[in-house]
Amino acid sequence: MEKSIEDIVLEYKNSLTVPDENPVRQIFFCPVGLIGAGKTTVTTPVALKLDLVRISNDELRKLLQENGYDYSPLRDMGKEVAYELAQDGYSIAFDMDCGNPETKEAIEALAEEFDALIFWVHIDTPEEFILNKLRNHPPSWLASDPQVMIDNYNKQKAKRAEENTKFDFFYTFDTSKRNVNEQIEECVKLINEEIGQS
Repeated sequence: MEKSIEDIVLEYKNSLTVPDENPVRQIFFCPVGLIGAGKTTVTTPVALKLDLVRISNDELRKLLQENGYDYSPLRDMGKEVAYELAQDGYSIAFDMDCGNPETKEAIEALAEEFDALIFWVHIDTPEEFILNKLRNHPPSWLASDPQVMIDNYNKQKAKRAEENTKFDFFYTFDTSKRNVNEQIEECVKLINEEIGQS
């Protein structure tokens, strides 16, 4: 192994963009959506517009892969980074699927400990759009064969259906539509209204 897990976590923390000041009201932006639905498409600009620190599971996965690890440490690494950011008073955008019960429970516990507001958002993009996107995805560190991504999508979809976790969604995005930027602006406006920011 090239680096220890501790070193990778430290490297990742040092790579994060953090705002100069802590927010008046600490919030967690939590997308729920399947592989290829467009979580990063939404979360990256929302994080910028609301001064949230974006934690990306894909970026952590890439660091693990580059250093010869499998993905088994991922959950604990993400929790450690999120806890430290929350403890330091930052608001967080979780660029990952927050739809599984363990992640939902962990985020709710973190929000309760630090009195943060959670904004669950649904990335509800039509399946055919997602599958077309995955079929045409160029080979990358994520997968050399698009079929691997499609198989992962189908497994995740079946797992989510079986879990049937309930969410009270604040906003629903459809990244297949041309007005994604308008959707992002509307969601940001609604969040600002909710937390009393103009």
